[in-house]
Amino acid sequence: MLVAGFSAAWALRDVFWLGAFAIMVVLGALVLVSLPVRGLRHERVLPVASVPIGTEFQVLLRVIGSRASGPRMLHFEDVVPQSMGVRPRFALSGGISVVGEEVGYRLVGSERGRFRIGPLLVRSVDPFGLAHNDMAFASTTEIAVTPRVHELGRLHAGTSGASAETHSARAGLVGQDDVLVREYRRGDDVRRVHWRSTARVGELMVRREEQSWQPTTRLVLDNRRSAHAGTGSPGSFEWAVSAAASAGMALLATGTTLELADANGPSLGPDADSSVRAQQLIDALTDVKVTRVDDMAAAVTSPGEDRPQGSSIVAILGRLTSDDLAILVDAIPGSGSAHAIVLDVDTFVGLPPNRTQQRHADELAARGWSVVVVDAKTTVPDAWQGLQRTSEVLG
Repeated sequence: MLVAGFSAAWALRDVFWLGAFAIMVVLGALVLVSLPVRGLRHERVLPVASVPIGTEFQVLLRVIGSRASGPRMLHFEDVVPQSMGVRPRFALSGGISVVGEEVGYRLVGSERGRFRIGPLLVRSVDPFGLAHNDMAFASTTEIAVTPRVHELGRLHAGTSGASAETHSARAGLVGQDDVLVREYRRGDDVRRVHWRSTARVGELMVRREEQSWQPTTRLVLDNRRSAHAGTGSPGSFEWAVSAAASAGMALLATGTTLELADANGPSLGPDADSSVRAQQLIDALTDVKVTRVDDMAAAVTSPGEDRPQGSSIVAILGRLTSDDLAILVDAIPGSGSAHAIVLDVDTFVGLPPNRTQQRHADELAARGWSVVVVDAKTTVPDAWQGLQRTSEVLG
């Protein structure tokens, strides 16, 4: 028995050494991949900080390391927003040079908003593929996907009739002291009455302190969730955002003072610097989202506001109700003008045109608004041209 047992143990010695060797290899692999990759860093370069929605752009990733990384493979994966495309994956040998290795990949900004690219994930794998260790860098890079802006022509969005000339003449009565006047309104402080202007004009006038008179246009975006249909780029809300961005840029090009408001209220006040205003407009419309607010009162009026004569409203409107009509009709500025692009939102989800929406648009037009109704097939430039034609007829 003893001899037999010794013989069996001697026969298994090769198996023992083979098992020990396998264990040592696995342990060595674990030790290798667990060692830090010294000097490994990366740089992510984007050609621009923002791109219009639907635009493809390139990301350049430079991985920099040291030759002391050891005999292992490094597998990389850059985390990207799901809407922009597939995560890029690539592998490099452990001995990455100090000069670095460059890898480029392309993404598409298919959704409006602000997104972060990264972090970069790293998997260290031993030469035999027996073990791996996962790491991640902390840094990310922001990219803004902005609304698509179409080049549009000039809109007759100023004052109607002789109102602008009348206002300028009345303002000129007070000389160069930067004090403007307007008609007296119930509740005005009698101490603000400007008697000299009252005598010359023939009606009671009150002072209004301003640096100068300049036409003001309030750009209104209907961002109520209940007023839109569809999701993403094919939806009515994204069409409205693009229209608002395009209209805003066209209005700024005319030198008008632009305000931006939505169902939550004013989001961008007037500013004299048109270049700054243009960037602020695009930034605001990049971030805008639908809201659960149900009415448009805050979009077209502001508490205690004293809008100058000749102010105008340009509105991009979704699904309308009878209550909306009452608010919009009351919002027409005195001696000013009001213009609306009304979306037939049902067509953006494949439904036939909504007769009620057309009826509401007709009622707005009958109450002094210049109106054009658009559907899912209408482009923003075509809608603007239609609004130009109706504005010229009314103007």
